[in-house]
Amino acid sequence: MEKTITYVIGKNHLSVNVYGKLTHDVVNSGENTVEGIRKSIAKFLGEEESTYNSRNEQEMPPLPVRPPVLCAGCPHRASFYAVKKAMEGQKANFCGDIGCYTLGNAKPLDMVDTCLCMGADVTIAQGLNHVDPEAINFAFIGDSTFFASGMTGVVNAVYNQANMILVILDNSTTAMTGHQPHPGTGVTMMGDIVNKIKIEPILTAIGVKKVVTVNPLDHKASVAAVKDLAQLDGVKAIIFKSPCIAIEKSKKKCEIDSQKCINCKKCIREMGCPAIVVRDGQVVIEAGLCTGCGLCSQVCPAKAIGGACDE
Repeated sequence: MEKTITYVIGKNHLSVNVYGKLTHDVVNSGENTVEGIRKSIAKFLGEEESTYNSRNEQEMPPLPVRPPVLCAGCPHRASFYAVKKAMEGQKANFCGDIGCYTLGNAKPLDMVDTCLCMGADVTIAQGLNHVDPEAINFAFIGDSTFFASGMTGVVNAVYNQANMILVILDNSTTAMTGHQPHPGTGVTMMGDIVNKIKIEPILTAIGVKKVVTVNPLDHKASVAAVKDLAQLDGVKAIIFKSPCIAIEKSKKKCEIDSQKCINCKKCIREMGCPAIVVRDGQVVIEAGLCTGCGLCSQVCPAKAIGGACDE
């Protein structure tokens, strides 16, 4: 059975023959495995499965070891690092959420103590406020998740007089699942341009005591903003606003002056940016990975990192 479906993309119409579950060309249930997909594609192309394999799997080289890590230049790394530095010497709980920023749980950042489901950062943080009131309780949530399932938690926190700091990691997209637009991007899924729904007035209308917006790549200003909010009671919010590096590319690159570098490796030990590596015993920056965010240049104690990222 062949099923013709007309896809509407914007103002364009595309008629195609779709083969899938209804035509019994793919499995109706269960997991999509490599083997299963290979069989489906071979059947679709009218080939033998063995001829479809371009290389014997046993001849394939082993995959490189690549632990989950925030991208080089990711603004979330700067946000987590700013909060971590601001809270040095103080008791704090860091409640995370579902998104790219869940990777903030990994070393060396180690900034996600809890992760349950979308929006649970806000509710867990206010719960911890009641069982651990001596700590400063943070809730980390992305802009997309805030619109999807975070606002009700903030309402509950204000209504029940929680003492917590809401950290909204606004990178202007839904990065983890494919960069889909959301109400704050000003673009619909169909490509229509609409008014952006701003987060700041929503928080103010709910009754959040103070809302601050700062660029996380300005490390000094970010640390100062977190410290300021930590002195206040009630529900406070800081919006770390900086676009995802996947949607706003930069041609800037940072460089390490080997004559100034004292090889302390602070940039590696404290931030874990994948663009900073050790080669032949010397700390260097991989130009192919660096996005020129400049965070490393701001924290280097020897002022050995510069280049175009200082411009």
